[in-house]
Amino acid sequence: MQIKNLAQFEAFLKTHIPTREALFVGEIGIERAKYLMRLLGNPQNKIKVIHLAGTSGKGSTAYLISHLLQSQGYAVGLSISPHIFDIRERMQIGNQLPSEKLILKYFNQILPIILQMEKSRYGAPTYFEILIGLAYYVFAKENIDYAIIETGLGGRLDGTNTVSTKNKICILTKIGLDHTEILGYTVSKIASEKAGIIQDQNTVINIQQSAKAQIIIDKKCQEKRANLFMIRPRNNYRLISSTQTETVFDFKFSKKEFDSEALLKLKNIELNLIGRHQIENCCLALACLSILSNRDNFLIDESKMRSALKNICISGRMELREIGKRYLIIDGAHNPQKMQAFITSLLVIFPQQKFNFVLAFKKGKDFEKILSHILPIANQIYLTDFSTSNQDNRASSIENIEIIAYLKQNKFEDYSIINNNEKEILSVINGSSKFVILTGSLYFIGSIYGYLQKVKPKLIS
Repeated sequence: MQIKNLAQFEAFLKTHIPTREALFVGEIGIERAKYLMRLLGNPQNKIKVIHLAGTSGKGSTAYLISHLLQSQGYAVGLSISPHIFDIRERMQIGNQLPSEKLILKYFNQILPIILQMEKSRYGAPTYFEILIGLAYYVFAKENIDYAIIETGLGGRLDGTNTVSTKNKICILTKIGLDHTEILGYTVSKIASEKAGIIQDQNTVINIQQSAKAQIIIDKKCQEKRANLFMIRPRNNYRLISSTQTETVFDFKFSKKEFDSEALLKLKNIELNLIGRHQIENCCLALACLSILSNRDNFLIDESKMRSALKNICISGRMELREIGKRYLIIDGAHNPQKMQAFITSLLVIFPQQKFNFVLAFKKGKDFEKILSHILPIANQIYLTDFSTSNQDNRASSIENIEIIAYLKQNKFEDYSIINNNEKEILSVINGSSKFVILTGSLYFIGSIYGYLQKVKPKLIS
């Protein structure tokens, strides 16, 4: 069997999307992923891995680390999920999509192993496991210097969690309630799953968490003899300004939490990402760069580092586009914690403003809590939908009848249902007198980006 183009590659992967019942099967899933990696020669242990878990911010943080390391002259691999435009976002090299030729070359090398696994006691690997296995394999074959790997869901049992080297760096972004039916219904249980990426003697960089989550992380670091670095407001960073074009802040990072000798001390960092929450993500990335500089003996080129932050753009993360005299704002906020951070940042930039929202939520999300943040600033709400056949779990949106019941219960009457097609989405964008916000799910954001080519909104930067 030979895969000859990307269309065939994606078609093959679709046959390995598990049913929802088979998607999260506990220990057997991570054992299957480890078995696949052993058959591939454990490429994940032949590269330096930076592994990210958390409820909010891990995608942005992964992009930031990747761009910072590239700015210092290093070859970087980046794996994120879900993808928005192209499946190759899950195995980027140098912050670019790898060529079709390169992907097919390496996929055809590992294809016999994937087919061989179908006859094993583990069964065939899943869509996600294949893509992660391929990403590790590609990064090792291409001799990248650092691989930045975002977990898919959770951490302990996630298909990315196969790295057993002591030099792995673990980064924990903000932890909150999401995917509760899989990870647990308390912050403590979810933190335990996320902290499961921490292995023996790893280095851990952690944003200041809630008290319950922090207790779990501290305990896991002690168990694994891991070296823990904390990022805290005031101690490590200070907001200077947050505008429509950038976020400016100061940053300081030391070997020990209260060490007066800073490894990295920076004033007036200009970050081309909007929103206060992006400061936390950027501080995690800067701390990672600082630790690697100290550990791997390289000097940070501050000018190139600042340039990377000043020019970075991440699709679907509080992305502002201009249409005439109005703004189109795109953000894949898909849980209450993300939406709260998004709305808080939005109101700093556009105080006392009301917005028109185009929304679609993935099934299983706590849409009521998400909407509780939206309703106070909503002028009109347009409900739509999405479904995917080229992602890990054939994601689809919540039935709008459930959302309408909640809106009526909260006496919000100015809503409409629209189809997710080019004509109706663009009609809302072009016909609105208010700023329009597209949000609710990264899967939804991915489904509508193609429509925007017709209005060609100007990217604010």
